[in-house]
Amino acid sequence: MIEESYVSFETARMLKEARFDVPCFNQYTDRGTVWHCDCPENFNISQCATSCPTQALAARWLREVHRIVVDATLIPPSTDGNAWRYFIGEMDDMVWNGDYVPSDEFYRTYEKALEAGLQEAIKLIKK
Repeated sequence: MIEESYVSFETARMLKEARFDVPCFNQYTDRGTVWHCDCPENFNISQCATSCPTQALAARWLREVHRIVVDATLIPPSTDGNAWRYFIGEMDDMVWNGDYVPSDEFYRTYEKALEAGLQEAIKLIKK
């Protein structure tokens, strides 16, 4: 069964610092434990909880609120299995402001590449 991929505790904390305010069904406690709730909430307004969005929701928030696109792409062939890279680009009225910025590293899975890309994109908006 395929399941949604959620951001890591570290990425969730970075999103909280960047003022991510989209209601989510999951939250991290201050110790990093995940709690699921029946109704979505913005847990980032609490000091002892942090919203835990899916990677897709975090990427959408970056696109729609900060006009930053994060993508993970397969770059074959790979002899060691690490064939995924992330790319980050800024949008301006649906036209790219320059080229994508690729990651320096390769990752074993799409989700790991996307997670790293999300973290780098959040660092851009925190500047």
